[in-house]
Amino acid sequence: VRDARRSVLSLGFAAVVAQALLLREAMAAMGGSEMAWGVVMALWLVGMAVGARIGVARGSGWAAASAPAAMLALAALGIVALRAAPALTGAAAGESLTTISAAWLWLAAIVPAAFAGGFAFPILAHELGSGGGGRAYSLEAAGSLIGGALLSVALVWAGAATTLCLALGGVVACLLWRRSRPAAIAAAALSVAFSWPAGVGLARASWKWSGVPGELGAWAETRHQEIAVSAGDPIAVYANGRLIASYPDPYAVIPKAHLVMLLHPDPRRVFAVGCVVDGSVEAMIRHPVERLTVVEDDPDLLRRIGSWYGPGMRAALADPRVRAVTTDPGRAVADGGPWDLVILRDADPTTLRSNRTRTLEFLRRCRSNMAPDGILVLRVGVADTYLGGAAGRLLSILASTTAAVFGALRVLPGEEVLLIASGPDASVNLDPASLAERLERRGLGAAELIPEMIPLLVDADRAADVGERLDLGAPPNTARQPRAVLLAAALHEARERPDLLHLARTVDEAGRLPLAAALAVLVAAVLISTRFRRLRAPTGAAVVGCCSMGWWLLLLAGWQAARGSVYSEIGALSAVFMAGIAGGAALASRGARSIRWLPSILAAGCSLSLVLASGVALVAPLAVVPILLAAAGLLTGLAFPGLAALASRTTRRGAGIAFAADEAGAAAAALAVGVFVIPWAGFTATAAALALLGLAAVPPVVAALRSIEPENV
Repeated sequence: VRDARRSVLSLGFAAVVAQALLLREAMAAMGGSEMAWGVVMALWLVGMAVGARIGVARGSGWAAASAPAAMLALAALGIVALRAAPALTGAAAGESLTTISAAWLWLAAIVPAAFAGGFAFPILAHELGSGGGGRAYSLEAAGSLIGGALLSVALVWAGAATTLCLALGGVVACLLWRRSRPAAIAAAALSVAFSWPAGVGLARASWKWSGVPGELGAWAETRHQEIAVSAGDPIAVYANGRLIASYPDPYAVIPKAHLVMLLHPDPRRVFAVGCVVDGSVEAMIRHPVERLTVVEDDPDLLRRIGSWYGPGMRAALADPRVRAVTTDPGRAVADGGPWDLVILRDADPTTLRSNRTRTLEFLRRCRSNMAPDGILVLRVGVADTYLGGAAGRLLSILASTTAAVFGALRVLPGEEVLLIASGPDASVNLDPASLAERLERRGLGAAELIPEMIPLLVDADRAADVGERLDLGAPPNTARQPRAVLLAAALHEARERPDLLHLARTVDEAGRLPLAAALAVLVAAVLISTRFRRLRAPTGAAVVGCCSMGWWLLLLAGWQAARGSVYSEIGALSAVFMAGIAGGAALASRGARSIRWLPSILAAGCSLSLVLASGVALVAPLAVVPILLAAAGLLTGLAFPGLAALASRTTRRGAGIAFAADEAGAAAAALAVGVFVIPWAGFTATAAALALLGLAAVPPVVAALRSIEPENV
């Protein structure tokens, strides 16, 4: 039993490390998109469910004890596969791994490691003795708590390869400790010795596999993203595989930076997002600014950018007028105003993280911290030559969102469209002659923006044509309803794949009716299971897994939408969730009559879903998200022992069936909620749907309770 407990703890530790690292790598492979959560978690849970179902009837204790090491080794192969995705799939350099053509790669990278973990669970639960299903669930969650906390606190800076080497060495040492302590110490020492070379080797191989031109000059796995920098001049910077800057760029970036600064007659206080990495800040400080606040939410990137770019960037960031901050843009814009000019030149809202600066809530915060004659300039990565379909819809949604806050809206067309918004006291002058006069008056001369270029950059006739095409009645893009995300993500990935654009536009036009119909069918299926005795407990377990995964995704998405990144925090947030599961499962396992709690647990789950529907996680994520994650884990843990007992009287079979059903339900929720439902229906509707689904599970669970012998209740 002692060995079984150690093995289950190791299993939980290995599972959370492997899962978190695969999630991070998948996000990087998908350009930072949170849709990776749904894809990875769905495949992971499918692998766990299949493994658990097979582990019900087959497998030895030795194989189960070896599963933690096998999980980490297989996760390492999965990470290599995700890094090598461009070479394996023939993708173009910078193309994200999002299409169905790479489905085989997703399966190969994720399912094997998950299968090993699921396979071991029922075997180890059986070895724990009577009531082992609940105890195994609790111990595995406790191991996950340890692994998640260690990952986020101690190993977040190490990178994927280094972390896996250290974790694998620790698990192998734990497995060998009682048999041969010298062998265990040798395994740990080898893991430490190979950890750093493994990280360097993976970075160099990843650059080669990516297919981007040039040689690798520098690399970093920060708390927010994977960064790779080319050697030579110009310097290309890639974040999560996407080109985010080429420095220096005197032909495109610098002239536009000057033009944006010329839009305000006297830009003394300027707030800018997305103007550091592309080099715009070097041009902006040449204007008569008194304070220039530039936001870069990745502290590691901001700290390294001067050494990568050289003296020009270092001088710009060291200018006493410049204040470089790494806080959330929503908090940063409220500090230092009132702003004369707000510039949002950061990336399009392809993810919930990048969507933060394109929401109605953020723009309202900008407006409330701007001077009465202040001007806001918002970049949209849509060319003015194609304004139909998803591109036009995205531009209209962002334009209507901006106009709803500011009222007055002007457009500057080009390869990327600039939306120029202002309040009632501002006067936006787009006359090329006036702008040229401002350029001369500020003593900038024609070194980087010659007056003859201004009419080309400010085409009044084209601007009027683009303005007429905008639908300012389009629904706004909000934090709760991130309408722009699907459209922007599809546009980014639409190279030679127009089907993605058609799908995104269809989803946008369809509204919530198809989702409501799918939910009605699902609720009916859950209610119908009440009539079939063998399906009642598995259905209850599947719904608990579905709601549990839905809560987890909603809370992580809320953190991402409000705080900006879960790339490093995912281990700690998962650890909080697992702590709740461990506590709940341990408490339920000790109560001989805890099976009676199941209807009340489902009712409490409905209440939790309604709390999430209120949007409280978006308002105060730092305080609320950890508490709600712990509560979600607690309810999940409380439910599992009772569901395992309802599934079968034998520990191995009951634990295996309930675990497989739980993981299958969670897998379905991961795919649906993580990929489609949150960006399609929004946070409130998603949480309300989970509440309804949890309520529908009460009848089959009550029927299952009534069908067993009274002394077992």
